[in-house]
Amino acid sequence: MRLAHPFTRALVSICFTLLLAGLMLLPAADMPALARPQPQSAPPTATQGPSPTADPGFPVDLLPDSKQKYGNVGSFVTYNFTIVNNTAALGGCPGTGLFTISVTSNTFQASGYPGSRSVAPGTSGTFSVNLFIPATTIPGTSATMTVEVICQADTDISDSEQVITTATINNSLPTTTPTVTLTAVPTGTTGPTPTQGPICIDPFEPDNLLTQANEILPDVAQNHTICPKGDEDFVYFGGVAGKVYTIDILAMDPGIDLTLSLYDEAGNLLAFNNDFPRNNDASDIKPRIQSWRAPANGRYYIKVRDDAGRGGTDLKYSIELQSESYGPTPTLVRELCTDLFEPDGVPEQARLVVVREVQPNHRFCPSGDADWVRFFAKTGQRYTLRVDSQSRPGADPVMVLVDRDGATILDFNDDTGGTLDPRIEFQPVVDGFYFAQLKNVGDIGSQFIAYDFYFEPAGVATTPTTTNPTTNPTTETATSTTQTATTATSGSGTVTPTRTPGPTPTQDQTQIATIVTYPAPTQTALIGATQTAVAGSSMDGIKGAPTFINGAAKDFVDPSLRNVWSRTDQVVAARQVDRSWMWGPSGLVARAEVYSQSNGGARQVQYFDKARMEITDWSRDRNNPWFVTNGLLVKELIQGELQIGDAEFIKRAPAAIAVAGDADYAQAPTYASFAKHTERASDRTGQLASATLRRDGSTGTQSGAVPQDAARLAHYVSETGHNIPQVFWDFLNAQGPVGNGQQNDVLVDWVFAMGYPVSEPYWTKVKISGVEHDVLVQAFQRRVLTYTPTNPDGWKVEMGNVGRHYYTWRYGRQP
Repeated sequence: MRLAHPFTRALVSICFTLLLAGLMLLPAADMPALARPQPQSAPPTATQGPSPTADPGFPVDLLPDSKQKYGNVGSFVTYNFTIVNNTAALGGCPGTGLFTISVTSNTFQASGYPGSRSVAPGTSGTFSVNLFIPATTIPGTSATMTVEVICQADTDISDSEQVITTATINNSLPTTTPTVTLTAVPTGTTGPTPTQGPICIDPFEPDNLLTQANEILPDVAQNHTICPKGDEDFVYFGGVAGKVYTIDILAMDPGIDLTLSLYDEAGNLLAFNNDFPRNNDASDIKPRIQSWRAPANGRYYIKVRDDAGRGGTDLKYSIELQSESYGPTPTLVRELCTDLFEPDGVPEQARLVVVREVQPNHRFCPSGDADWVRFFAKTGQRYTLRVDSQSRPGADPVMVLVDRDGATILDFNDDTGGTLDPRIEFQPVVDGFYFAQLKNVGDIGSQFIAYDFYFEPAGVATTPTTTNPTTNPTTETATSTTQTATTATSGSGTVTPTRTPGPTPTQDQTQIATIVTYPAPTQTALIGATQTAVAGSSMDGIKGAPTFINGAAKDFVDPSLRNVWSRTDQVVAARQVDRSWMWGPSGLVARAEVYSQSNGGARQVQYFDKARMEITDWSRDRNNPWFVTNGLLVKELIQGELQIGDAEFIKRAPAAIAVAGDADYAQAPTYASFAKHTERASDRTGQLASATLRRDGSTGTQSGAVPQDAARLAHYVSETGHNIPQVFWDFLNAQGPVGNGQQNDVLVDWVFAMGYPVSEPYWTKVKISGVEHDVLVQAFQRRVLTYTPTNPDGWKVEMGNVGRHYYTWRYGRQP
């Protein structure tokens, strides 16, 4: 039909145009009803204009800070996006306004964005996306990235944006710039199509040079990736003079073996580590630069790389700069105490050292730490054992040379050649494995007090190169500029060794459980100014303590021991009273013995018939009643544990030595007989002690008459759970002449003298001078008490000869 009138034709044309426009505005079948279609605009220019503004006509707007950015190959480009949740009147994402964020990129790898973002109606929120341009990308290559946000409460509410990233070198594009379109695959490329390299995700890249280092803050971990192969990561921190830092790799993916290098601002290597020993776990190869003290204020750089130049997209690690403390004496960090050789606190854990080996970087940590080494020595050879502490603050080592039994001291040294370092020359008389214990004077310890141990043929200095024992660097070696060699004097010459590690020591867990007999060194020594010369030996004591005495000593090696003996036994020796000995008529033998809690690791002891006196701490006030102590000898003899520290023992067999009477009587019970009878007993106060004990440890009931008054149980000791019979209780609380005999008092503090009982009282059969007797015996921690009804008054209750018995058990010979 022909519309002839011009007005009619115009009206129809307008209606048709409006209808066509309405059809064009209808959503596509696969498009959300409220989604805004992507505008088909021209490609953006290279310059970044102002951020686009939100369109209030749509429920949600996603706004990028730029439509196109440029970035260097091997680096990240960051886009910042804003989500605008328009007013609820327009149907904005309801509730908490939680949007899901999805990102797709056709070439470069996107990372660093959250999976969701909460934006309440009427507000806006931001997030970032990192786009990594691989190092293998050809400059000029462009890639598109599409970012979409979808309302979780109503998935029809969404918006998306597309941006373009172009690779450059030093922010300069090649001469021919590709044509950029918003299609999924860039239509313009310069040169051949680039080969896709590994997609490395590391928000700190580029950081391959000192000048590209990122800052790391103390005590805040950073997560990095070693990618691509050969990747090196640099971080820096502001060091404070005198402050201590530990640089630690907290976690490391399997497949890489990282190393740490520390540099100053001039690029000088200050420290290096490859595999740090963590809890003696050989499988843990994470590096750590431990307890490094900054020499001056300034910027310091840390480099992380794989030892063999490996790398990959999924090889991640976590690094942390740990701030320890301020001041010249940082707070002790116990977990940093473990050195390469720990645990080595007792002879059973002593680390083997071979001749010409150097064991570097032992640490005296924590306070009271004792380090043991074990070595093999041959008869006729002469060896040198020495320590080099390199004049480190707080280091004043002491060395104790110990025989094959792990307990007998052969020599002792504190300071040598004008230094604070010990040195011992040793020529064995028997082939075998010997020991050395290292302690620090005053038991001072921290993670910073370190030393190197040398085992050499006498007269031959080991001259190692300077390396860190905890590392095995393949491309880097740290050269120390602050630690100098310590001159050690040896005989007629002086040698100045440099430091190096020897072979990594291997742990030996051999148990020391045998008693050995060997010829003891014989020298002439004077024991005290008022004493006569005796066969024995002496060795220098620790600073502030007298010379150690090893040898026969009838008189007292120190006046304090005489004072303890005199209080009870002087009147007996002078025959002013007729009663049994508390210690014995005189001393027997003096020894220097290993004890971890002693200052320097050794203490002076003297054996008597009945017990052993000890001076463990020479710095203690001599008026203190515990300046001289009384060893727990019976406990050791029964349990078969030779004590060398408050909680350190050498395992041995219980002593097969008769506790009373003639030693050759085969039926008499031994200390080993008591081993199964130390468990707690019930309170049986008022009952009779009638149990018997045989040599094989079996028990029974006394068949003969039991003295009613003497054997009745009078006191129960709750500390150890044992009953004391009346005859022993009376003895422990007896009074009589003491000292010079001019006054009466309680003879002893029985807990000091005896310790607590460790067994019940038992009747036994023993021979005394060849005649068999019924004897009541009870073991205490320090002594043994015997009651022989047929003895004369004053001698019915006696102390067993525990001092003699223990010495025989420990040293394998009579005192």
